[in-house]
Order: sequence, then structure tokens, then C-alpha cells
Amino acid sequence: MRRQNPCSGFITMNPMTMILRIAAVGLLSLSLGDTASAKTLRIAMISPAITFGAPYSRDEGGMIRWAIYDNLTIITPGGDLSPSLAESWTIENDTTWIFKLRTGVVFSNGEVFDAAAAAAAINSLIDPTRRFPRLLDIPGIVGARARDATTLEIVTAKPDPLLARRLSLVPIPAPKAWAEMGPEVFAKNPIGTGPFRVVKWGAAGYRLEAVPTSWRKSKQIDVIETNTITDATARIKALLSGRVDVALGLGPDDLEEIKAAGYTTRIVPIPSVLAVAFRTVRDDAAPLKDVRVRLALNYAVDKETIVATILAGTTRVASQGTVPGIPGYNSNLKPYAYDPAKAKALLSEAGYPNGFNLSILVYGGLLPNDTTIFQKVAQDLGAIGVNVELRSMTFPDYARRLFNGDWEGFDAFSNGWLSIGIGDPIRAVDQFSCGYNAPFFCEPGMMPLIDATRTEMDPIKRDKLMQNVMAEFNKVGVALWLVEFSTITGLSPRVKNYATRGEGISINFEAIELETK
Repeated sequence: MRRQNPCSGFITMNPMTMILRIAAVGLLSLSLGDTASAKTLRIAMISPAITFGAPYSRDEGGMIRWAIYDNLTIITPGGDLSPSLAESWTIENDTTWIFKLRTGVVFSNGEVFDAAAAAAAINSLIDPTRRFPRLLDIPGIVGARARDATTLEIVTAKPDPLLARRLSLVPIPAPKAWAEMGPEVFAKNPIGTGPFRVVKWGAAGYRLEAVPTSWRKSKQIDVIETNTITDATARIKALLSGRVDVALGLGPDDLEEIKAAGYTTRIVPIPSVLAVAFRTVRDDAAPLKDVRVRLALNYAVDKETIVATILAGTTRVASQGTVPGIPGYNSNLKPYAYDPAKAKALLSEAGYPNGFNLSILVYGGLLPNDTTIFQKVAQDLGAIGVNVELRSMTFPDYARRLFNGDWEGFDAFSNGWLSIGIGDPIRAVDQFSCGYNAPFFCEPGMMPLIDATRTEMDPIKRDKLMQNVMAEFNKVGVALWLVEFSTITGLSPRVKNYATRGEGISINFEAIELETK
């Protein structure tokens, strides 16, 4: 039985908007059949492939991108950097990287993958006339060229110790098809070296077929069918009725019902942290400018109860801005203890014995039940005299404010410290630095340390530098740490060998098998 969320309706995203954008294209709708096939995997998605199969988009792509494409490198679920189309790499000098590429790989249209194809992909991404969204995650590349058929050279403007990790975000499209079709047409007819290819787009889903020539050839699955079902209850119903084999994006409240029906779940940690970011870059004498106040808020929130009751024990309390297994994670740091008395004492010491008013902008959808989490935060802060006003915002509104700094006087905002993508916390660290394009938190004394993490090429030395960044951030109370991310997926009993690739977000489709009776 699903428990009613007491905060439902508090924050509303609008996933239907995304569906309508796809429907407007006028493509045929896909509908999932009721009869299970031994070689067809049926998936209930949370959101559709908004930009279809565009290789250089930043949206997740309805989980389609990594079924179609490969990258030069990949981040493992444990956060390690691993080979993919590039089998090895070396740093020739501070700004030149050399990648030795996998041989015998072909695209689904028969084109050969080689260093020229990889160079064409990199140079297309950095084309200044295109301004592809993914370029935001791969800054500073000057160019790429093939030294020979299996050797790729990439040159950066400045030393970038994370280049090999950043390349895990860059799919390699078939170069001739890309050049002939152009980005818009190619997005609806994507061609990569992955184990599947698109054969039909639908209003809220798509159909993929296995590519027998792929180097990541599917073990059993011949067809993947997806449908976008935005409501979690409807996704559960589709799973338990046998209409789908996999239901993504479930919540802690769904675990009991799934287990009782004889189905299984996978709880996968995601390398990101839910937090409340503090604004200290402002003209007024705000309480949050005092480190004692920021630390008091961390001690005031009962995060263990959040994990145990709101999230059903599916994750852990956060101790810092990253998670175990990610470079820079500092194992010496422990979560702030729940200590309201200490929190009150710190507030009194800072000159706020009676508390103060605090306004927080929040958006939902970062992880299940996060709206309830924010209300629990407001409740706990109220217990020490901090009167919280929670105001909802949409994700596009959040992205706009983060980019231009237009916080309209709000004191804090919900934030995901995302190490996902490249398996490194640098993007979140940059946002909380004085050097961010629209800084909201600034500790000038930390900038030399943060800057050093951007250019230190020795991974061991850089890891230590980032650990020091995490320790310093905790000393100054850069944010209110809450919990680490995780995802919950429901599986039919017929699904075998289900696993994720990358950092727990994408599905390792080629390894899945379906049991037949």
C-alpha cells in the first residue's frame, strides 16, 4: 500500500510539458503490449527523450543515448575511470593527451570507427558556430586529430587533469552520416557503435533493435520498448500487471508493495548529495554570513530520521559534498551530529538567541520524497527558532537563477552536489567558489586550494587536494548537507542480469536476459 505523501502538491514539476514537446513532432505513439516476449525488454520511463538521440545534448535522453552510442571512456558504478572506445591513454605534456583506440569497431550503418571518426566527433562538439549544450561540460579543448588510424591526439588550452573523465560524456556519432544529415536530422536518425539502434519514435517512447555487428553485442535482448509514465503509481501498476519488465524512478513507499507481489527492486547509489545552499554573496548583513549560523543549521536537522523514515533506509546521511568512491571523498569527515542544544548555543554566540527568519527556494524531483525532506528541514530549524519560509520553483527557474544570480533576496536554495557525469565533484565545487560566473558563496581564502585542483595533473596529489577542499568546506559550513542520492528500480521476476553502467543512471542493456517459462 502506497502511503499518501503529506507534502504532495507542495512542489510541482510538470513532466507532461516534456511529453507534449515530443508529441508535437507528430510521430506515432508506442504502446506497450500485454504479452511478454522472450527477447523484448519493456521499460516504464520517468521522462521521454526530449532531444531524441542528439549526441551533444545535456538532457539524459530517456536513457537512450548509451544504448546507441559509445564514448572514449566510461565511469564505472564505483567511480573509477575505465576504457571504452579508447583502450588506453597517456599525457604527452600538460596540454596534449594521446588515446589508443579499440580496433574492429563499426557503426550501426557500417561506417568504420577509427581515430578520424573520434577526432571528427570532438571537433564537431567544439564547433563555435554550433554551441552544443554538452560543451559546457567539456571546456577548454582546442582540437583533436588522428595521428594514425588508432591514435587520437587531443589538445587543451590549459592543463586539464579531468579530460579523460570529461570524455565519458561525449558520444561518438558516425561521422559521414553526421556530416550528410546535419544535427537536426541526425538526432532523429542517430547512428553509433552501441548495441542498439532506433527503429521507431513514439509520442512518449521509442523502440530499439539490437545491432548484431556491435562490439557490445546484446546477449539476448533483440528489442527494447519504452513508454513514459510520469506517475509513479501508474509505473508500479504497469510493472505488477506484467505490462513492463522494468519500472524506473520508484520511491521508498513502493518497496513494500513490490516485495509483497514477488517482484524485486534495485537500490543504486548515485554519486551526488542533496543539500541546501547558503547565499553569502550579498550586500545586507544576513545571518548566513556568520559561519556559526551556518554550522548551527547543520546541527539542527535530524538527518538520521530523514533517512530512516522518509527514505526508508535507502541511502545515507551526507558527510560532505561528495560520496565514497569519488575522487576527493574525505573519509575522515563525519556527518554533523543532530544536536539542537549545540545549534542554539551557536546561534546565541552569533547574536541570534531568538533565531531569525530564513527563506529557502526549493525544487522537487532531485530524489524521491525530497519535498517531504524539505518540510522536515523547516520543522527542525523551527525548533531552534529559525522560522523557515519554503517557496517552490521549477527546475528551469533554478537553472536560470543559478546562471545569472537572480535569487530575489532569498537566503538559500535546494541544490544537488553532483559528482555524476564525470565522477568528480569539481562542477559543484566551482559553483560554491568566488570564481563562479554568478557567485553566491565565496570564501576568498579557499581559492588557491580550489584553483590547484583544476590544474594538478597527478591524480594522487589532486585527490588529496580535493579532500582538503571538502574538509575546508565543512569548516566554513558551505551548505546544509542532507543525504546522498540513490535510485530505486522495480524489476519483473523474468529480468535477469540487470545492471547499470556509468554511475548508476544508464542501463547495461546488452547484458540483460529475460527468463522464459
